[in-house]
Amino acid sequence: MNSLRRFYPLSLLIVLAVGLLASCAPATPQVIEKTVEVEKVVEKVVEKVVTPTPVPPAEGAKMVIRVGTGDSGEGLNPHQEIIANFEKENPDILVQLEAVAGSDYYARLLTQIAAGDAPDIMQIGDDAVPMFVSKGAFLPLNDFITGADPLDLNIYLPNTLKPGMYQGKQYFLPKDFSTMAVYYNKKIFDQYNIPYPQDGWTWDDFLNTAQQLTIDENKDGKPEIWGVQLMANWNGYEYFTASTGAKLISEDGKKIVGYMDSPETIKAVQFYVDLYNKYKVAPPPADFNQWAGGNPEFANGTAAMRLFGRWPQSGLLNNPNVDLGVVSVPVGDKKANIMFWGGFGIFSGTKHPEAAWRFLKYYVGEGGSKVWIKHGIPPVASVVKEAGMDQDPIEGVWIKSLEDVVDRAYVYSDYWGETGAPAFGKALEKLLIDPTADVTTVMKEAAAEAQTALDEKLGQ
Repeated sequence: MNSLRRFYPLSLLIVLAVGLLASCAPATPQVIEKTVEVEKVVEKVVEKVVTPTPVPPAEGAKMVIRVGTGDSGEGLNPHQEIIANFEKENPDILVQLEAVAGSDYYARLLTQIAAGDAPDIMQIGDDAVPMFVSKGAFLPLNDFITGADPLDLNIYLPNTLKPGMYQGKQYFLPKDFSTMAVYYNKKIFDQYNIPYPQDGWTWDDFLNTAQQLTIDENKDGKPEIWGVQLMANWNGYEYFTASTGAKLISEDGKKIVGYMDSPETIKAVQFYVDLYNKYKVAPPPADFNQWAGGNPEFANGTAAMRLFGRWPQSGLLNNPNVDLGVVSVPVGDKKANIMFWGGFGIFSGTKHPEAAWRFLKYYVGEGGSKVWIKHGIPPVASVVKEAGMDQDPIEGVWIKSLEDVVDRAYVYSDYWGETGAPAFGKALEKLLIDPTADVTTVMKEAAAEAQTALDEKLGQ
């Protein structure tokens, strides 16, 4: 699951690629603040992609399949084990793993695609799917799925296929995922004799629990224990908007005004910022980076709850400050959750499409899942059930939450990451820094800013 955290905001990653496009040699990318030219950059990156022409290997030779991943360190272990298992069963194929850690990953892929030399199979995060696919960088998988070597898509856990779809076609198959949930520290709950939260709890229950567990014993205005650690302006905020039934952009991908500033969105944002500014149950963000505001309170044993994804779970289970419990997110006006996801697809310029499909099918099928399960929640339901993971009091929460997943905003527009997401994040930052700021006013300004940027992308 750690791989998902390396898929940084798409607009930034594409901009990082600008410095790499002049040459295929390694370079230090220069961050450019303005993203006006992102669309042109992407078009330049993919303009050299050609229709694949299968190339048979020489007699007795092995086909070499390259696999690109953003995982690193221990995260490479399952890849290597799966590859070794596959090669034993498929002696005619040699799989070469190419790992690029950190924010250079997408930039590296863009450069390789531009040169026509990308890996045959590449790992992509959910919000990058529209940009890569819309420019022709990946093959649709539908003909493979129903072809001579078919794949039964019913093997997958609920809703884990959808992030890999684009305009009704399947381009990626799932590697890993995270829904949102609430971690809670049983030590703190027990110390103050507060009942553990239960599935089906509401926003009111959540707030009440956080208030009871915000402990300022010396009354100096600096709690020794915080009720909940939140995630600042990271896009996990979409859980809150989903819970009021809000949509941040129209389904045709053309309108943000009337959506990002709708009454439902404003209600969700108001509740969220009130947790910080009005009720003061959450510690102020240590910074406004993309991952949980950089706060350490839950891991330090000074926050009773944390609203986040599954990524830090293994560390928390081994943390002496925490006796870990996990519960589904509280219910707002409706029961809803969001998902973050990584998957694999086949490069449209591959010279070995059939061999690439054979490996991809194994990689994210039952064979691969029997390895992934040692490191996270695999995508194949039968492997999960055989291991009893769906009944586990912690892992089962993430799996059951898949039933409540709703679409995130990027699904409706290729340009959400360059228009709506930055505007929303900036609005939240303003609201969290300035408690006197009016939520309605700020969100209307953000919607107008995002709409202007979107209209430019759409040529309106």
